[in-house]
Amino acid sequence: MNFSNKNLLFFFPESPFSKRAGNVLRTYTNLKQLKSLGLNIDLVGVEDYYNSFGDSPQDIDSAIINDVFVLKTKPPKKKLTLEYWKYKIQKKFNKENSNQYLTQYLKDNFTALLAQKKYDYIFINYEFWTDLIRDQDLKGAKTIVDTHDWITLNEFYNNKNLDLGKRFGEEINNLSLYDKVVTISQDEYFIFKSFLGDKVINIPPSFPENFEGSNIEKKYDLIFVGSDNPFNILSINWFVEKVLPLLPKEIKICIIGRICKHVPDHENIEKVFFADNLNIYYHASKIAICPMLKGTGIKIKVVEAMSYGLPVVGTKKAVDGFSDKKNNGCLVSDDEKEFADIIKSLLNNSSDYEKQKDEAILFFKNNFSEKKSVELWEKTLNF
Repeated sequence: MNFSNKNLLFFFPESPFSKRAGNVLRTYTNLKQLKSLGLNIDLVGVEDYYNSFGDSPQDIDSAIINDVFVLKTKPPKKKLTLEYWKYKIQKKFNKENSNQYLTQYLKDNFTALLAQKKYDYIFINYEFWTDLIRDQDLKGAKTIVDTHDWITLNEFYNNKNLDLGKRFGEEINNLSLYDKVVTISQDEYFIFKSFLGDKVINIPPSFPENFEGSNIEKKYDLIFVGSDNPFNILSINWFVEKVLPLLPKEIKICIIGRICKHVPDHENIEKVFFADNLNIYYHASKIAICPMLKGTGIKIKVVEAMSYGLPVVGTKKAVDGFSDKKNNGCLVSDDEKEFADIIKSLLNNSSDYEKQKDEAILFFKNNFSEKKSVELWEKTLNF
């Protein structure tokens, strides 16, 4: 089906073109694949997010996006204006929202966007932005939410006092408002499908195949790519403190991304704070590590590493959301000694290494190909 005459309004709070973290990279990939179906796409973001990350609405790919709208969360601070006092009073009496950026002012600006143009699809990223479409006149637009994660469990990791029943009820209630609910992992798919039925569709993350560099000389034994979110910080600290001392003293490790700010200087570690192109680093590495101790959902960094034909050594969290927890190119353990032993075995035994590499490539081709992903997006829109 050709969607060239269809308009899609795509909400993602930060710039999807920064590609600074796994969730952002997935969003960029989704946009690229949706555009390949012929859609006319308008992008909506939140000014507070753009400002905090130093992003600009001008830094978009005009081959993918028609128009970009970056909305303010509050009116200009001019105390004498009626608009300022209107929202000041509303804020005082409105119910408390766990999403502090989803203000009435932002919602009203979103409403104004909907009034300007007729959209065939409205796409919201993350369940906690659902109030953007609640009680709105959507003019017949079909609604899609990309969950990205099981948000209740994710919030529970950060707040053990969270009222789980209340928050999960809220999450399911929010998701029930959409025509289609997209998950990225099998685990969340089964959970949400139990409550919401056939409106739930699983679209795993996808990447182009980058296997051709496997014969390039390897400069690094291990590679880790990550943003500086709390789960990555906890994970890399565990690896450096517990696992690294158990590895050979000549081992070479490459760590890439904002996570480098939280990695101590070490003679075995090369830190790359920003890489515009990860290809050269992945192709120059033998093994990807994913020592995640907390967090939910599929790990984009694992899928990305597999797209380069790299075996992955991780904790059990590394294979969250995979359809097969065993035969997937990943070797896992939550024990630091076993973690180190797996790395040493792969580095010292070429037949074991090649077996894991072949397994990673096969699992990637069967589960995370771009072609399969585009077909699933077409199915999601064609209802």
